Amino acid sequence: MNIKPSGKILRIAATAALLAPGVQAFAAASASDTAANYVGTWSATPANLGSGFGPWANQVVNNNNPPYAGTYLDQTSYGNSDGVLSSGYAWGTYANSPTTVSPEMILSRSFTAGPSGSTSLYNQTFSIGLGSSGIGGAGSSLSLNIGSAFDLAYAGGGADNFTFGVDGGTASAIPVTYANLNGGLEVALAVSGGLNSLTEAYTLTLSPFAGGLPFYTTSGTFDSMDYNTSSFSVVDNNTSNNAFVNNPNITAEAVPEPAALALLGMSGIGALVAFRRRK
Repeated sequence: MNIKPSGKILRIAATAALLAPGVQAFAAASASDTAANYVGTWSATPANLGSGFGPWANQVVNNNNPPYAGTYLDQTSYGNSDGVLSSGYAWGTYANSPTTVSPEMILSRSFTAGPSGSTSLYNQTFSIGLGSSGIGGAGSSLSLNIGSAFDLAYAGGGADNFTFGVDGGTASAIPVTYANLNGGLEVALAVSGGLNSLTEAYTLTLSPFAGGLPFYTTSGTFDSMDYNTSSFSVVDNNTSNNAFVNNPNITAEAVPEPAALALLGMSGIGALVAFRRRK
């Protein structure tokens, strides 16, 4: 007997296909925070405020007396124009160059797991504001690491440009300058495609923090099997001037395109048809 499946059965089949193990979500939790949340509470060991991020794991390196490295809550009333102030505040770092050591101030935070248990980005965008009031000469730098997969850095004493490295490889020069950094950068990294893949896709965009056309955009692939996107760290290394950080954010996982959903639905329908034929 050939029974035509009802609309309800078809919807159940499509839903089953969407919930199959091979198409579950693998995203880190969506997250957001801003320096304005920390008025009166900011220190090298701050509270875990905002939402979705793990606790801060900040480090001070070679902080010999007098204090060569540290962090503070920058604010409009200080008279600073750091380019990434939001609601009047930003996180500030300093790593003043002494004669014998190279101090660092590292602000870092892990991503937390989404419903599937993964802490890596998956069809998501991580963004953060980054600024500086001066880098200094050779041996000084400001860098942003996103997990172990991506490294964005500006080094002093050389060419006036950032470098960008993927999967621990040799970093390449990109046409974003100190003037762009001084004015305030919005760094956004979008990833898409299969998690734990040798060729997961990414797009890096550097734009003015205050808004406007991007300074630079590049796309490629990275090895998400061996390199993670599960944290961020900002490293102020021996800069002799202050760096500024603000507004880290992770978007919610992107919903699959309708065409992809249709294909998944058809796979469920195909399974149902095969079952009926065996009947």
